[in-house]
Formats: sequence, C-alpha cells, structure tokens
Amino acid sequence: MKEEIDKKSLIVVDGHNFIFNFFKTGRLSRGKIEYLKEKLIYDLGWYKNLKSCDVIVVFDARKGANPRRSRSVIDGVEVIYSRKDETADDIIEEIAASKKGYEKTFVVTSDYLQQKVVFKKNVYRKSVREFNIELRDFKKKIRETMIGRRSDPRRDFFPLKKKLQMDEETKKSDK
Repeated sequence: MKEEIDKKSLIVVDGHNFIFNFFKTGRLSRGKIEYLKEKLIYDLGWYKNLKSCDVIVVFDARKGANPRRSRSVIDGVEVIYSRKDETADDIIEEIAASKKGYEKTFVVTSDYLQQKVVFKKNVYRKSVREFNIELRDFKKKIRETMIGRRSDPRRDFFPLKKKLQMDEETKKSDK
C-alpha cells in the first residue's frame, strides 16, 4: 500500500497555519489548540507511513520564553517549536534551503508570502486546502480497503472456537 514514488520526499507543514486555515476559526481555547496539534501530528504520522516520506511540522512559539528551539519526534514526525522571537516561517525557510538529499520538498502553508519565499528548484508548495484533501482521500482509501478485506468471504479468518475444534478421531485419541 505504500507509495514508492514519494520515497525521497520531505513534507514541511506550518502547524499553526494549517490549524487556523483548515478549521477557519478565530479564537480557540488553549486546550482546543493543543488537541488540534495532537490530531495533526497523528494524521501526519499516518501520512508519513503511507507515503514513505519524511515529515516535519513547525509550530510558532515566538511569544514563549524558551530561548532555544524545541525538537522532538512523535509518531515518526519531527516536531519543531520556534524559540523566542523566531517565527515558524523562519524555520521553514531554513529547512527548505538546507535539507538536501530529497527529490522533492513540499511546504504546506496558506501563507502567500511564505509560498513565494520557499518556491525554488525541487521545493514545491501545497496549500492547506490541497493537502487536507490529499489527507482525506488517503483516509477514505484506507477505510475502503479495510472494509473490503473484512467483507471478503475468501479471507482466512475464523473464530478461535472454530480453529480449536477437533474432529471426532482426535478427541477419541486424546482419551
């Protein structure tokens, strides 16, 4: 099911841009934002595994007090938080310019200026809307495959009770 064509691709997602553009919300509670971040990272991990590509999601933390960037890996997705007085856009531009060894790098953002800045050889942009459609279509494809496998009468799935049933000769020989 993995798509080998994207084996050497890097997907860089502007996390807050994705959340606020996709959900089209004005103000969200801190708890809701954290939930949406976790959901996005989970979906990106799933996407990474299906597409056999590398995925980085960058969140803006410039208003925070942390003097250093924060990096972690969750579900195979590299998660980066900017340091104080640094924007996610700064990090995305740096990644797009410095990450070598990929046939293609895709930057997922709906920030028009950011799309223009990162656009160069082997660096492509995907809008939040476009990438979300791609995510949704992959999920649908997987669901259909799973449902198809469950309803396939040729599947070799039997309840444990049926597997453990012994024929009459075996039962008699055990006595």
